[in-house]
Amino acid sequence: MIIGLVSDSHDNVPMLERAIGHFNALSCGLVIHAGDIIAPFSMAVMGKLNCPFRAVYGNNDGEKVGLKMKAAAVGGSIEEPPVLIQTGKRRILVLHDCQDWHLEARKHRADAVVFGHTHELFLEKAPGADGPIGINPGECGGWLTGRTTAAVLDTDNLEVRVIDLQLEPGKEVQI
Repeated sequence: MIIGLVSDSHDNVPMLERAIGHFNALSCGLVIHAGDIIAPFSMAVMGKLNCPFRAVYGNNDGEKVGLKMKAAAVGGSIEEPPVLIQTGKRRILVLHDCQDWHLEARKHRADAVVFGHTHELFLEKAPGADGPIGINPGECGGWLTGRTTAAVLDTDNLEVRVIDLQLEPGKEVQI
């Protein structure tokens, strides 16, 4: 399955819509938002996805009831982290703020740990053929770094492709 990964959209609706365009063009089977959506009006655009989505609250997501209600209204969900998602034989742990992804992967027996918070793109594979992977898809909103990214995870082989949201949907870039 191809899973879309996004974090830290911070009410930048046009960039979140760009991410959704990429995820739809890539026929994602699920999208994960690793927190800091911010307001319910931003959550509303998640309804444009052609697949289900799951999200976790970030440290700036203050209007939790509104976000939860809007997520449910547009066919998704948002929960307090950590959230463990089982998809096929893969276990994906979703957090917002993650101090030690290796520790979290061991603790939850996760194949992948997806997080945000730092606004910095991060990909790291643990040693070994079956080692887990840590993924921060970077900053969708672009407010801090000026760079707008998302990512896709292939659960068959744990390969990650980074998406430059300035490019047209379907023209993702591997970094």
